[in-house]
Amino acid sequence: MAPAPKYSLQEQERMILNAAEQCINESSVTDFTMAKVARLAGLSMGSVYKFVQSKEDIVLALAYQSFDHVSKVFELVLSLPLSTPEKMLAVCLISPKAMQRFEFDYELQSYSTNKAVIQRASSRWTEKMIDACNCCEQGFKLALSDGISAGELQNVPNLSEVIEEILISGWAITVGFEQVQRVKQTQEIVEGTDSLLEPLPLNHPIIRSTVRLLNSYPWKKPIDDDSLVTIENELKKLTLR
Repeated sequence: MAPAPKYSLQEQERMILNAAEQCINESSVTDFTMAKVARLAGLSMGSVYKFVQSKEDIVLALAYQSFDHVSKVFELVLSLPLSTPEKMLAVCLISPKAMQRFEFDYELQSYSTNKAVIQRASSRWTEKMIDACNCCEQGFKLALSDGISAGELQNVPNLSEVIEEILISGWAITVGFEQVQRVKQTQEIVEGTDSLLEPLPLNHPIIRSTVRLLNSYPWKKPIDDDSLVTIENELKKLTLR
């Protein structure tokens, strides 16, 4: 009778990804090697290849962990006792530190969406990422749909179009801002004085712009200064700000 394996399949996968995280912290998202991952995990290459067939698989596996963490934070925010437009704005006010899963999150997100990486990765990890993205998007769509159906938004001629507009516009503002800031803060990053992980103040231009965007729709209760204070207090209760 063959001896029982020393580690369960779940434990082995966790060991591999923990080793991969260490490798990337010591080098970069592009420079780590499969051999070093196996060595740090204390597993044979054969065992490693049961879970990840390439560096691209590792990148997507870690990106999935990062995205899963962010999605869980979004779930918490969307369940807060806030109005629907307040929930959408609350996402912009979450502390970046609370959203961070790895120190190299930004590099990981950028690299994992590279066409070559996606094409070289195995279907297991690409499908997990696709499912996770769809699930996250559906969470936002459901929150908006529930709020609108409850009468928070009046005179909606086409519900699906309005939801799509709000989601796309909101992501464009927040993600676009982050990318621009990273370019502008290159010098500060070099000097170690950047503030990319600091939460945005309530009067930040991006917050004001998002409020204008959301209030351009006929909400029964538009966002006002009191809304901002309420959102901040709710996020602080969850240590998300």
